[in-house]
Amino acid sequence: MPASRAWIYVLSVAALLVPAGGIAYLGAVSYRDDRGAIATQIERQRAVATGIATRIDRAIVEALDAVERAIAVDSTAGTTLGPPLARHWFWIDGGTTAGSGAEGRRGSIDRDDQLRVPRAAPPAMELGGALDRATCRDTSRLEQCVRELSTRQSRLAKLPVARRAEAAGAWADAKRQYTALAAADDTGPEALLGLARVLARSGEAPRVAGVLDELERRFGDHAFDGVPVRIVVATLRAETAGPSELLAAAEHALSGKLTTDPITQVGVVTHLRTRLELASLTAEQRRRVSEVDERIVELRTEARAAAGLADDVPAIATAATAEWSGRPAAREPARTLIYRRVPAGVVGIAVDAPMLEAAAGLEPGDAVTAHARPLVLPSGSSPAPGLRKLAEVPLGTALPHLQVALVNPLRDPDPLDEVIRARSRRHVMYTSALALALALGLLATIRGAVRARELARLKSDFVSTVSHELKTPLTSIRMFAEMLEQGVAKGDSAKMARYHGVIVQESQRLGLLIANLLDYAQIERGTRRYTATRHLVAQLAKHALSTFELLRDPDPASPTPGRNPLSLEVSPSAVDAHVDADRDVVVQALLNLLANAAKYGGPDKPIELLVGADDSMAWISVRDHGPGIPAAEQARIFREFYRAPEAYRSNVEGTGLGLALVKRHIEALDGRVEVESIVGEGATFTVKLPRLANEVIADADAAPVPRGAT
Repeated sequence: MPASRAWIYVLSVAALLVPAGGIAYLGAVSYRDDRGAIATQIERQRAVATGIATRIDRAIVEALDAVERAIAVDSTAGTTLGPPLARHWFWIDGGTTAGSGAEGRRGSIDRDDQLRVPRAAPPAMELGGALDRATCRDTSRLEQCVRELSTRQSRLAKLPVARRAEAAGAWADAKRQYTALAAADDTGPEALLGLARVLARSGEAPRVAGVLDELERRFGDHAFDGVPVRIVVATLRAETAGPSELLAAAEHALSGKLTTDPITQVGVVTHLRTRLELASLTAEQRRRVSEVDERIVELRTEARAAAGLADDVPAIATAATAEWSGRPAAREPARTLIYRRVPAGVVGIAVDAPMLEAAAGLEPGDAVTAHARPLVLPSGSSPAPGLRKLAEVPLGTALPHLQVALVNPLRDPDPLDEVIRARSRRHVMYTSALALALALGLLATIRGAVRARELARLKSDFVSTVSHELKTPLTSIRMFAEMLEQGVAKGDSAKMARYHGVIVQESQRLGLLIANLLDYAQIERGTRRYTATRHLVAQLAKHALSTFELLRDPDPASPTPGRNPLSLEVSPSAVDAHVDADRDVVVQALLNLLANAAKYGGPDKPIELLVGADDSMAWISVRDHGPGIPAAEQARIFREFYRAPEAYRSNVEGTGLGLALVKRHIEALDGRVEVESIVGEGATFTVKLPRLANEVIADADAAPVPRGAT
């Protein structure tokens, strides 16, 4: 078996085994790889969510540190601090004595668990205090207790009478009644306040200041329905003055110097601001009013914060430790209160989900997919319907009611689907390539099997044909030899010469057949050697033509009937064209071509030898005028043992080795064989060999050079 054919079988087997093994391997590991890729993507998303939670934790600690620093430097005015999460901060004073810490610097003693920032309502004694309980508990003074209680009830009953007189515009009556009630502690605050109003409305404005001074001096620590007396006095004084005093009073109230809670402060400033709308203001005063309006907005925010914290202060003060923790606000569950205990009490911040999300921000490493963003949600809840949850992690034990979710819009691709799709594309590509290779391997195997079957059939036909081809000349040789031996010619010299000629012709035919068989056997074993020498291509053609004529007609005097006319034409460019070739091999190849032209061209049809050359190649063409060769058969006729269907139908004898040997021999000499044919017009076979250059021809005759085996 030739090495090339062996390699074809090896490659065919490899083309089957390698793709099959590859597909089996991909099938075995694809599931594992897909699960690993998905697990990696899920872990990456979870790592991003954990990183976001860590950044939120860091932002919370930073905000609480900023609050602690603020109260350490006595910054209790509710100013906005640097960290974003410290925008709404609070401080619960746990109670300090004079001379210690920030409170010591103010020299005051605060009660425990007091909300200092944002400011809550200060403690104030409500007006209309209760009767002295000690007097009533003493049985020896019981009569005095009853008498005082009766007197007090009588005074309290006179207050509505005075208010009705004021409402009716009876200024003198109202002034008399308020003056009578002003001396008592229980009715004094409200009587002095009513007296100030009556004096202002009755045209006695100069006396109003004295009445307000007395009210502030006697009852400064008291309150009207939670509004400190000092605030009421300041407001009344501003109302009796002009726009400048109203504006100054509003700015004074906004400065925080009037110790009160933000809710009361907003009410006072808003009241003064309403009075200012009725006054004529200068440009500078209008600018100051605009600043007052801005501060009112801030006060309202602070007031809401203080009101929202009111219900949570006791629980926070009780639960706070040195480690920060958080809880939902009692009044607004969407708000989270985060706090920790410090030496000065409890500091904390009020935040909501958007603030925590903004504090986490987005970093380049968070881009696990397009438009991914963090979302802070209540524990156990899901994002909005238009969002996809990629990963979720709790915000830690300090905030058990919250979790961080990494989400992206549903309209965007799911990262897990993208991972699977990318791997699927890669697997499809690999599998397709392997499947294609497997298909090619199967095709090669099928073609090899078909070729082997065809080759087996051709070899069987070849054995049958060769047996016939060998038997025919041997039969002729034996028959004519026996005729000579038996004296059939009876001394006729012409008959004897013809008998001898037939024996010689059939012997040469048998020798050519055996030579072809031996050449094929040597080529198959790879032992065929070639001896190349320099020759004129025209001389090779002439020698082949003369040899063919001799084989065809051993006796020129009695030519074979129906023989084909032969002609030789040498182009001017080929007259001196030399080739380096094995003379016997080229002549044998041309003899095979001439024999085929005689067999298939038909009797009496001319056979032409055409010799040509160009700068690089020289060629010899054998042209017949037979039926021609179909285009589909032109590539097959050079196969070993192959014979075209027309050859079988025309009963033309042959082994199917001639053209195969021509192709093998000529290609071994670095040449090539070409065929051109038109059905019905004949066929032309051309043997092309490399032409020797002029400088090579000018040298001395070259010694025989052995050529390698095929």
